[in-house]
Amino acid sequence: MSKNSSSGRTQWMNPVAVGRAGYEPTTIEHWANILSHGAFVAPAMWLAWLLVVAAGVADGWHSMRTVACGIYGLALVLLFTVSTVFHVASFCMLFTWLLRQVLHRADRAMIYVFIAASYTPWLLLQPLPPGMVHLRWGVWVLAVVGIVYQQLFHEMYKMVDTTIYVTIGVVPALAVLQMADAGMWELGLGGAVYLVGVVFFKLDGRLPCAHAVWHVLVGVASYVHYVAVATHLLATPAAVPHLAAPHCARDAVCEQ
Repeated sequence: MSKNSSSGRTQWMNPVAVGRAGYEPTTIEHWANILSHGAFVAPAMWLAWLLVVAAGVADGWHSMRTVACGIYGLALVLLFTVSTVFHVASFCMLFTWLLRQVLHRADRAMIYVFIAASYTPWLLLQPLPPGMVHLRWGVWVLAVVGIVYQQLFHEMYKMVDTTIYVTIGVVPALAVLQMADAGMWELGLGGAVYLVGVVFFKLDGRLPCAHAVWHVLVGVASYVHYVAVATHLLATPAAVPHLAAPHCARDAVCEQ
């Protein structure tokens, strides 16, 4: 556990990073970062599996719904897995400095991938407003542009990085929110939680364990969006554990 050398007291946070330097978490913050996303890895795997199986049983394993849910589920798992591996490697000083940098860049890139994947079920499975069909591939183009920018200017312009994340997250919502009402409340709520999380994402060195709070809010928001996909796009509560039991008697997926 990190200690303050002059007082011997537990050190809850370090000074704000300057320039291109990354923030150096304290030992407590390292553990919080690891646990706050590591705890979501297994549940994400389970939920992704439930989602894909529900779509496959209902529509067939090669259906568009199964493909869309597979893309979304895989990104959900990778988001938490890559983040956890990066934070473990950073804390334990595993691998070489270069490989840790690769993991850091991969962690940041997964944010773009997950944003695009989160919209994919809605953009593929719902009718889009006129003139917005291009968003089905456009959201992935935006993600690739964001990743390329992030790789070229890693940690150089941190506020620009955050602005790009938010922009890519909000722009497709303008189309999605014009769709049928079903699921829009959950999408809006999840988006609001993500935006609150961004505030904590920028508070390293100003608030103890701010990054871990960001992690937890990402987990909460992703589950809210998962519930929206499962209940409104798939129309099968079988993919949502806390909703499955009351519906299993009449849900065809539960009978399989």
